[in-house]
This record gives sequence, structure tokens and C-alpha cells, in this order.
Amino acid sequence: MKNIEIKDVNAGNVRDLINLCIPLEKREDELFIEGTKVKESWAMQVMKRYGSFAKLAYLGQKPVGMIQYLPKPEEKLIEITCIFVPDEENLRKGIGRMLLNALIEEAKEPKPYFENENPYALVTWAFQVPEMYPQHEFYKKMGFRQVREENPFLLYYPLKEGYIYTPKEYSPQEEDKGKALIFYDPACPFSVYFTEKIKENLREVAPDIPIRVIDQFEEAEEVRKRGKISFCIVNQRPIESFLLDKENFQNEVKEALRK
Repeated sequence: MKNIEIKDVNAGNVRDLINLCIPLEKREDELFIEGTKVKESWAMQVMKRYGSFAKLAYLGQKPVGMIQYLPKPEEKLIEITCIFVPDEENLRKGIGRMLLNALIEEAKEPKPYFENENPYALVTWAFQVPEMYPQHEFYKKMGFRQVREENPFLLYYPLKEGYIYTPKEYSPQEEDKGKALIFYDPACPFSVYFTEKIKENLREVAPDIPIRVIDQFEEAEEVRKRGKISFCIVNQRPIESFLLDKENFQNEVKEALRK
């Protein structure tokens, strides 16, 4: 696509990144106002620690696409947390491909937080946005590999010859029995909204269950010791249904409580 420029996110354009993700009709909503503040605070911390954590595609002065990622120094990986082109008029024009290629090329350069080496791989957990091209199919076309045959959404792109990504499996914790855990991601401006919706869904079917909210960035060790997690764990069982799929989400919660 002509006239597209890829720029790293910095303190001067971080609001462009945040606003790209939030629909116009949601920007005055209190939950999204709070989510914007949370993400901006998180972004400033990440930039101090790692430098840029996202790239924006601009058409003229207008941001039209983004890719966001986070280094995982303990695993020598870069996790892609989001790739998004919001406007239908800009879809299927190569913007996502340009953003991903820019990240792949950058990842081939040594980084101080990887002991002046480049990472072993890029990894991502693709998610599906209704009525948009399936993310996992996009990643596979770009050379990503499935981690497991039965799961099309967990993917990786090796940067080191012969590397095979093997994620840590979910590890139930004794302390989680009889509780609900919500894993709050400050990297997303939807985080406050998602957290409140999960609480609502939980309280409708389990009004007395203790709820613990875990900040995935500030409490990273709480995430690591549990391995691969979903947004929510109930009575030691990960809830796989998306929170907006209310019926299936609540059915999973009921099943978890019957354990």
C-alpha cells in the first residue's frame, strides 16, 4: 500500500496507539477512560525497561494499524500481544504484513535485555475478531508454525535455527481452590472493561466466590508459576470461553465449581 509509514511507538505518539484500539463511541465511557490511563502508565514503564513495545502504521498523519509486543527475557522470546487494523477500508491492503515484517526484521538485531543476542522466536496467541480475516491464518501465511496440531491459535516464528517452542503447561495451584482469579492485562485499554464484565459473569452464577484480580505485568511471577493461563481461572480450572460469550463462559464456571 502506497504512502504507509511504519513508526515505533514512543512517548510522543503512545496516545495514537491507545486510541486506535478504542471505538469512538467508547472513548467517553468511564471504564475505557480508566483503561486508557492504565495502559498509558504501563506503556511508560515498558518503554523505560525495553524501549519501544509497539509499531504503528500511518497513512499520512493518521494511524491505521498497530502491532504490539513484549520481550520475555527469561525465555528469550518476544510475545506478540496484538496486531490490529481497525477500519474496513484499510483491510487486505498489506498493512498487517508490513507491521509484522518490520518487527521480524527488528527482532533479528541483538538486544541488551537478551544479553546482546537476538531472541529465539516470536510467539503469539492469535484471537479471532468477528467478521475479520482469521488471525491465525494470517500468521501461518507469514511463516508462523502451530505449537500443537490440535490448537490453531498458539503459534511461533523461529529466529534461531532448529528452535522449537515448547510452552509451559498450566500448573494448578493449591491456593486457587474455591476461588476465582482474573488475570488483568494493563497492556490493553479494554482491561478494566474486561475485568468488570468477568466479575459480573462470575457473580451471576457464583455470588459468594472470592475473586482475586492479578496484574499480569506487576505480578508476573504469579502468572509464571501457573504456566499458560486464560483470562480467568475458577477453582483451579482455566475458563476458555471468551467473557463476551456469556452462556458458555458461565457454563464453564458452573462446571469448574462442581469439581
